[in-house]
Amino acid sequence: MDVDMAEADGPDVFVQKSNSFLSWLEGTGATVSSKIRLEDLRQQHRGRGVLAKQDIAEDEELFAVPRAAVLNTETSTLPDELKTHFDDPWLSLITVMIYEYQRGTESKWKPYFDVLPETFTTLMFWQSEELKYLAGSAVVNKIGKESADEAFMDKIVPILKKHTQVFKTDGIDDAQLLKLCHRMGSTIMAYAFDLEKPESDQLKPGDEEWEDDEEETEILPKGMVPMADMLNADADRNNAKLYYEEDKVVMKSIKPIKAGEELFNDYGPLPNADVLRRYGYTTENYSKYDVVDIDLATIKRRSEMQHKETPKYNIEDRLQYLEEQGVLDDGYDVAQHGSEDFEQFPEELCIVLNTLCAANEDFDKWKRKDKLPKPEMADDALRLLYDILAERRADYGFPEVDPKDISTPKQMDAWRVLAGEKSVLREAAETVQQLRSQSGGFAQDSSSGFEQVARSIKAARGQTNGGSDNKRKNEGDQDQELEGTAKRTKTG
Repeated sequence: MDVDMAEADGPDVFVQKSNSFLSWLEGTGATVSSKIRLEDLRQQHRGRGVLAKQDIAEDEELFAVPRAAVLNTETSTLPDELKTHFDDPWLSLITVMIYEYQRGTESKWKPYFDVLPETFTTLMFWQSEELKYLAGSAVVNKIGKESADEAFMDKIVPILKKHTQVFKTDGIDDAQLLKLCHRMGSTIMAYAFDLEKPESDQLKPGDEEWEDDEEETEILPKGMVPMADMLNADADRNNAKLYYEEDKVVMKSIKPIKAGEELFNDYGPLPNADVLRRYGYTTENYSKYDVVDIDLATIKRRSEMQHKETPKYNIEDRLQYLEEQGVLDDGYDVAQHGSEDFEQFPEELCIVLNTLCAANEDFDKWKRKDKLPKPEMADDALRLLYDILAERRADYGFPEVDPKDISTPKQMDAWRVLAGEKSVLREAAETVQQLRSQSGGFAQDSSSGFEQVARSIKAARGQTNGGSDNKRKNEGDQDQELEGTAKRTKTG
């Protein structure tokens, strides 16, 4: 998997750890096909990976791991009263992993921990100056470092300090314990699987049942599945899948694999921003899933500007009604046109915009009848959406950076995230203009016109508040940072 994997280990140590891990794995009762091998892919910045030694047919078993060898709260030897201390399964698994890791050679999972990463390049570990590279992207607000620190210090660290003999944490200060919590939490984020129940435990039709049910969602327990997490991920080259059986989990090929080819899992339709947040890298193969968050504050602000001359316009009344109807959210994702996994404009967003742009009499009628407008956007709603998209585009800044001038992986990852999201915005603006033209509304010209509108919004912000608004004080900084760094790199 594409996270830092003991980069300091020399080739011999790296191979020795891999071999010890495989020997341990087979000792648990796991089976590994003779057609695959664990490979050192650090030269490609991909840590360990799994390669085919021979041609593999579709639906061949690649390896099978007993459920007893999966590291989770049920299989750990941590005393039960400490396992059940938390309601949150994440906190429970972090605690279990700290316990097993601290036991060292006393833990049966020691060879497994030896091949897991010690450091990460996920956003949780970026410095504040580095996060400026991503200003404009909503992903910065999804990192959650402060809330994680609070949860760890309030809930896990006191347990580790109270039971030092159990956790072997005597003499370790709070800062180191917090660092250990983050390491295990990030390991879970990058490597853990949602452990589906074996078929015999599945709820029967008619029984009351985090994923498939829209009304009552079940949070699946997470666990660390040895060997399964050695596969790297690729949205386009996915050729293997994990299956859950009664007493084991099995990785199988889902298409023919040639000798020498790498085995790839798939994260699903994750945008690059979330791949970077969770796994610490980006790739063009996930750019097709890129989205841009349209936050409610921006929707509200642009709507108020558009309707400032409208008599008796009450936006709070409309927002409250939308909330009562269950369509109001903190934000909405705009996706690429033609995406197989996401609507370009979510239906809920379209309904919100139509409601905010409706004449007072139309809104009053819907409210009396307890109804909502249809999602097909009226011209006023399309005009509002265009302005919202332009404002979001202004958030990213404008100095464009040539990726050839960027020298560090973090800067390249940030560039790829921002380039993808800005492309989504330009494409969305073009769609809006096409829809307006088709309906007889006035449409501005192409992407250059959209960029100019966004630049005007950016300039107006500086004139009205000097760029000091807290929400937007770092807007555009990332492009200047990337551009400046690129120039410094080129000039030495």
